[in-house]
Amino acid sequence: MRLTNTVALDIEIFPNYFLIAFKNADSGKAQSFSTTTKLSKDQRRTITKIMQRRVTFGFNSNNFDIPVLLYALAGSPVDKIKRLSDKIIEGGSPGWMTRRNFNLSLPQDWRHFDLKEPAPGVMVSLKLYGGRMGSRKLRDLPYPPDTELSEAQMREVEAYCVNDLDTTIDLFNAIKPQLQLRSDMSAQYGQDLMSKSDAQIAEAVIRAALGGSGQRPAKPAAVGYTAPDFIKFRSKSLKAVLALVNSHQFELDGRGSVKLPKELASQQLTIGGTTYKIGIGGLHSMEKGQAVVPGKGERLIDKDVASYYPSIILRLGLYPRHLGKPFLKVYEDIVKARLTAKRAGDKVTADSLKIVVNGSFGKLGSPWSILYSPDLMLAVTLTGQLSLLMLIERLEREGIRVVSANTDGFVSVVPDALADTYERLCAKWEDRTGFELEATEYLGLFSRDVNNYLAVKTDGKKGKGIFAAPSLMKNPQTPIVTEAAAEFLAHGTPVAKTIKNCTDVIKFLAVRTVTGGAEWRGQYLGKVVRWYYSENGDPITYVKNGNKVAKSDGAVPMMELDEFPDDMDFDFYINEAKGVLESVQQPA
Repeated sequence: MRLTNTVALDIEIFPNYFLIAFKNADSGKAQSFSTTTKLSKDQRRTITKIMQRRVTFGFNSNNFDIPVLLYALAGSPVDKIKRLSDKIIEGGSPGWMTRRNFNLSLPQDWRHFDLKEPAPGVMVSLKLYGGRMGSRKLRDLPYPPDTELSEAQMREVEAYCVNDLDTTIDLFNAIKPQLQLRSDMSAQYGQDLMSKSDAQIAEAVIRAALGGSGQRPAKPAAVGYTAPDFIKFRSKSLKAVLALVNSHQFELDGRGSVKLPKELASQQLTIGGTTYKIGIGGLHSMEKGQAVVPGKGERLIDKDVASYYPSIILRLGLYPRHLGKPFLKVYEDIVKARLTAKRAGDKVTADSLKIVVNGSFGKLGSPWSILYSPDLMLAVTLTGQLSLLMLIERLEREGIRVVSANTDGFVSVVPDALADTYERLCAKWEDRTGFELEATEYLGLFSRDVNNYLAVKTDGKKGKGIFAAPSLMKNPQTPIVTEAAAEFLAHGTPVAKTIKNCTDVIKFLAVRTVTGGAEWRGQYLGKVVRWYYSENGDPITYVKNGNKVAKSDGAVPMMELDEFPDDMDFDFYINEAKGVLESVQQPA
């Protein structure tokens, strides 16, 4: 299925008003159908034709819009549709349950998918995605959902709905490559994967490969861990950690997630001049305010383990006990097929199988998945951390300084005189563990902490946290600030020059969710707000209590994108960029 000529849909429902609107993602043509009583036969006929003849999509539509639409097409009056809508919202029931409870059959010829799961992020509203994407207009529902609307208000609701469709189309375009991959995978695996997250796709594919077998296992009270024989340490502190994890029974919390024991949670490991912390999720070093630039006769090298978690699963022969060894065979076949496709240049197959390989790990910790196996998840993450610590210990003993480490890699300052030793130790570790290291050389590494850093490479920059490029995963917080800091670190460009030369207003905006809604100078803004900093601005406040929204002093809302404002407070952004540089020990 090619994702062209697709149509976004959205529904609004009030006690005396039902509206469904469609908008073509390519042509921009919009069409709406509304009623104050119930849909007419002609309206139902036309809507049904659209659903049959077009590929449609929405946001959270499988749970809300589709059941409501089916109910409306069955001839239900507006008041009953509103009661169904309220029931869905209040109960949070999944779409399949609503359809079952109300005897609503999903037509086989409808080709509809939902953007909510394929989009990255958890519990993110469509409006917040709009803020993250830089959608033209952020607009809240103009009236409470229990309002009896006048005709004028109905027209305003329709305009609001069409704006929501624009945001939905923005999100569709932002994740179109991922959606096309899901379309290709649906054809490849003979099942509809369009509305699934990466982890859900992994579960569906593996379940199908296992012949549809597998029940969700019961949650154990605790799980144990035994380190593989190849993990050996020399220092007393690391030997103590190894003994602890080998003997400890890891308890699970009420959600079925493994809890980190207090003995590990409170422990910090210092190897050489760097301190590390072990966690359930992964290893991380604890540097703060660090700037590392290799000196004369030195190289700064990042070594990452290729496909670390899949490699651990296969190297140790790990599989969920309730699924048995057939899981391991299926998983190994998928990993091998991906590598074969990657070597052959078959990008579609390689990318689709990468989703399955990586997504399946996420399901190991989900009690609602047939892949749920907290002991397996713990075995993977602890083995990964201990293996890296083993290599870091060897490097430090030979005088090679490791300055940073995270889940699947570490960064070292390697003197030219020890380059052969460094490569020999890394190769020996690869032979011992069966894992493969991939190297990237840096010109400099600038860290506020391990989760917020900028690595300058010979051919560009790599950032994490505040230095990462804007994405659907996080709210923009004046990205021009870290861009200016990054340009200074990478090229020595003065922060004032980068900031004052930028004409893209989106880079100057901050976006935030405000529980209960926000207002500014008495004007209601909505639950997602967007602003820039001005010399003449004022704080944004919470509607419910009048408290100031954090970091909104000097704000001027920009809920609708406009021309670059002439009252931009450039000094604010320059000072913020200087603050970022000070946090990584670099003067502006």
